[in-house]
Amino acid sequence: NGAEAVRLILEEKREYALVLMDNQMPVLTGEKATRALRAGGFQGVILGMTGDPKGCSERDDFEAAGLSFCFDKDTPGIQRVAQLISSFALDDDDEKPGPSSSSTLLHT
Repeated sequence: NGAEAVRLILEEKREYALVLMDNQMPVLTGEKATRALRAGGFQGVILGMTGDPKGCSERDDFEAAGLSFCFDKDTPGIQRVAQLISSFALDDDDEKPGPSSSSTLLHT
């Protein structure tokens, strides 16, 4: 539910370093939720997941909404998302969310 993500981040002012967004969510699509988050000032990482192929207008619109990265809903895409999420685990030294020094950030 994209509306829930927008509510938690923009209305309740909850802080997140990373948001995982599916393009095909109920109530508010991933594209619309991402646009709302960026328009509301959210500067954190937004990872998008989609089953739409590259070059498809729905995927292009989703990516243009302000995603940091967009991944396919296939096994390699899910593995890359898992790696990125693990890179945002709490750092034991300072207990702040963000990429840990031992993780590599993948670029698409």
